[in-house]
Amino acid sequence: MTTFPLTDHAGPVPIRHQYYAGIDIGYKNHTVAAIPVEAFGGRKPDTWQRAPVCKFSSDASGFEDLQRYLDKRSVDPNDFLVVMEPTGGNYGLSLLFYLLGKSYKVVQVDNSAVGKYQELLAKETKTDPVDARTMARMGFIHEVIGQEFRIREVRQATEAQVALRILVTDYIRVQADVVRRRNQLQQVAAVGFPELKTFFKHSPTSATACAILAAFATPADIVSAGTEQVRRVLLEARAYTLAHHSDDLVALAKATIGVPLSERMRLRQTWLLEQIGTLEAQREQLLAQMEQASASHPYRPLIESLPVRSPIWTASLIAAIGDIAHFETPNEFRAYMGWFPMLDHSGKSANGTKLANRGVRLARRALGQMVFVLLTPRTADNPFRIYHQRLVARGMKPLKAVGHDAAKLATVLYYMLKTDRPYDEARHRRRMKLPQAQAAVVRPLDVPLEVLDAQVIEEQRHGYASDEIPQDEGAPL
Repeated sequence: MTTFPLTDHAGPVPIRHQYYAGIDIGYKNHTVAAIPVEAFGGRKPDTWQRAPVCKFSSDASGFEDLQRYLDKRSVDPNDFLVVMEPTGGNYGLSLLFYLLGKSYKVVQVDNSAVGKYQELLAKETKTDPVDARTMARMGFIHEVIGQEFRIREVRQATEAQVALRILVTDYIRVQADVVRRRNQLQQVAAVGFPELKTFFKHSPTSATACAILAAFATPADIVSAGTEQVRRVLLEARAYTLAHHSDDLVALAKATIGVPLSERMRLRQTWLLEQIGTLEAQREQLLAQMEQASASHPYRPLIESLPVRSPIWTASLIAAIGDIAHFETPNEFRAYMGWFPMLDHSGKSANGTKLANRGVRLARRALGQMVFVLLTPRTADNPFRIYHQRLVARGMKPLKAVGHDAAKLATVLYYMLKTDRPYDEARHRRRMKLPQAQAAVVRPLDVPLEVLDAQVIEEQRHGYASDEIPQDEGAPL
């Protein structure tokens, strides 16, 4: 490791790399600026702003141009720190694999951090070369001076891990679309048949409710069909208990105060039902593919030994973690998983700590959802809920305590994977000095998709912005 004087008056500081390369990602072309460390200090510390850049195409010939550009500066990949934005998703994936395959150290910086840093530099014009130089500068500051940006190192992932991560991401998007369409259908039903929620107490847009709306578009159609026809539709939807009360649904349809739907609204209701059916079929396919992709993974039985489990969470965590050997300490693992504190400051004044807005989004989301389910009353008593109650009893806000619960869960998961041992609640209780559970064996709780949909609804509405913990009273566990 060499040293470098930042100014004429400051002492030398250690540096790890000779070049800091920022890469702006595009669809057809990428832009790279590999800037030597000397350009960031000395008597002309703004030299980096005029550093030459290389624009190369996002194909094989373009990557050859990139390699020649880098080799002109140094043929040793260890001399470079490469900084990229996660923008573009798949657009930069082939470049990321190429650089990691060539043994370059690659880090990613949040898009918002790049924009804010450009504001500090009074950069009014945003261009690809400016972005590339700015990211190179941010990599230098982060590593040499230690100023904090939202930067994390990219770890080498296998093709199977990337494929699983894409599957999980696609599933989450389809899940959000399903919830959105159900909410829209619920609004239509509230106009034409508001009593529907009285009969379908759990959800007026559940699969059974959708079957009724598909067979009978309006309350008048229900009345015309009669009790026996309504009962037959409920039986076909396997709603056997509700089928015994089909006469109640007919009575509600007769006494409805709903507004007769216009032709346009009826067409919208039909379209929403078709959309929900299509999206649900796609969701089932993605879920089956995720379970198949993670079926033989060695981490699956360990993750599913936790008190609550879901194939979506399992696939998300496997895709995000990759290899636990990459993490040397639980603190490093918690930071990567997105649940760790950072200093909350304004200027030079420190205001305390807050949850850092970093980490892998899939893992952060999965652990957060798991904690909320662990805290619901319908979940069996567990050490995580007791830990949460302890924190709240000390005066901590419930939502802030959730962050501590997720960090605790990440720590437990870290040691489970490191030691290759499943979750042991009895051992966990002994470590926390808690009385043992009454049941000799506590089986993990399989969380149904309806509960996860409820979590998505909360995220869409509030983003968990309130200090109250959602109780999921109506969600059957």
